[in-house]
Amino acid sequence: MLSNLKISHRLLLFVPVLAVALILAVGSGLSTLRTTLVQDRQQELIQILTIVRGIAQNWHDREQSGEMTREQAQKGAGDDIRKLRFGNGEYIYVNNYDGMTVVHAKRDFEGKNRMGFKTADGVETVRLGVEAAKKGGGFFTYNFSRPGVNGGEAVNVPKLSYSLGFEPWQWALGTGVYIDDIDETFNAILVKMLLLAAAILLAGSVVAVLLARSIARPLTMMTDRMGQLADGDLAVEIPLLSDRNEMGRLAQALEVFKRNGLRAQELTRAQQAEQEAKERRQVAVEKSLADFQDKAAHIVGNLVDASEKVRNHSSGLAGMAQQSRGLIDGVNQAASETTSNVQMIASAAEELAAAVGEVNQQVTRSTDIAERAVHEAGQTSATMGGLSEAAQNIGSIIQVISDIASQTNLLALNATIEAARAGEAGKGFAVVASEVKTLASQTTKATDEIQSYVTGIQRETQRAVEAIDNIARVVGDMRTIAAGIASAMEQQGATTADIARNINQAAMGTQQVSANVVGVAGAAEQTAQSANSLNEASEDLRHDAETLNTEITSFFNRLRAI
Repeated sequence: MLSNLKISHRLLLFVPVLAVALILAVGSGLSTLRTTLVQDRQQELIQILTIVRGIAQNWHDREQSGEMTREQAQKGAGDDIRKLRFGNGEYIYVNNYDGMTVVHAKRDFEGKNRMGFKTADGVETVRLGVEAAKKGGGFFTYNFSRPGVNGGEAVNVPKLSYSLGFEPWQWALGTGVYIDDIDETFNAILVKMLLLAAAILLAGSVVAVLLARSIARPLTMMTDRMGQLADGDLAVEIPLLSDRNEMGRLAQALEVFKRNGLRAQELTRAQQAEQEAKERRQVAVEKSLADFQDKAAHIVGNLVDASEKVRNHSSGLAGMAQQSRGLIDGVNQAASETTSNVQMIASAAEELAAAVGEVNQQVTRSTDIAERAVHEAGQTSATMGGLSEAAQNIGSIIQVISDIASQTNLLALNATIEAARAGEAGKGFAVVASEVKTLASQTTKATDEIQSYVTGIQRETQRAVEAIDNIARVVGDMRTIAAGIASAMEQQGATTADIARNINQAAMGTQQVSANVVGVAGAAEQTAQSANSLNEASEDLRHDAETLNTEITSFFNRLRAI
């Protein structure tokens, strides 16, 4: 049942529980209080009647000692008892066991049998007192008339009486007190306890509400964030992370959950990317397989065609072998002439190699010169850059001088004006101011000319720097070209040396050709035989190519089915 309630409602259950507890506590306390108040009055009455019985016992002892008769002793005890008062004028009365009143505050009641006396509500107080005395003592309550305050009207109020027997004289000692004040005290305490309970209940309710809010609101925030996280909103901010209580730990756990969710998203995206990459690779593999199959089919087709051509050519090769035997004699004569020509070419190749070596040395020296030119051009460019910077500095200084001259000219003008105001006394000062103005104007003119010169120097310097940079680039290009030429010449030299060496070897080879021509004739015969064998092999090759094509197609079909 409680599991279906919100936490705030569960916390608010503390209020009715507190109310029930307060009701039980107040009820128990009031019950105990009333019992205690009544017991206090009862104890008071017991103590008083115990004292009264002691008085009676004292007179009885005097009777027993023979000091006086019973009548005298009872009269003396009655006088003492009649004088006793306590509380708010309460008195002691004595009845014998027959109901005869022996002692009473109202002397008119003494000597009368009041066994049948009844109160307004019908309680026989004398009979109840005698019966309680015979039993060793007892209490009884009833309503009894009490005079009003300041002569007001009498009212019936509750009264508690106690009766105690004195056996030697068969007396029922009795007294009573009004207990309406107990109700007043009880009611006053009841009001105070109810107010206190109400205050406690109100304070408990306020604390419960505040406690419920302090727990329910953070929990609501946490549940809202949990819902957002569950819906996949991982951009949500987690509150209460800095709290050091359970809510803070819950918020930290949610933050971990959020970070895990972000990592899971990253992993999911990575997996998706990997899956897409796999799909792309699969498509690429399929395309590659298709391309390879097409190429393999094409190659196999070409192989079949080639085998067919080989078979056709092998037939022609057998005929050409017969013709080769007729050409061998001409080859032998040409081989002799070739040997002579090759020896002449070998001599020319050696001379060419020497010439290439000389050119390579010249190119190497050109490359070194270009390196130095690039270095010198770089230094010149740096020098011209410094010159340009110095010219710029001169221009700045000239600008300062021009500014000073302008200020001086302005001051001279002001001085001339002031001298004019001064009249005759300022004529000499005016002459000096005029000279200063003239000098300032000349200074301005001179600085303008210098500025124009400096500007020209800067412009020409910039052009020189650009020209030097162009020269440096050209020289660099020349160095690169020279280096390329040097490398090419080195390769050409090596190639020329190889040519010379190969030509020498060719010379020796031509001599061997003449010796091998005879063997060629026999080889031609064998070629005819081999051509026939090649024809048969080409037919087998065509058959194997067709089988290979079939197997490749079957392999790719099985590979795609995996």
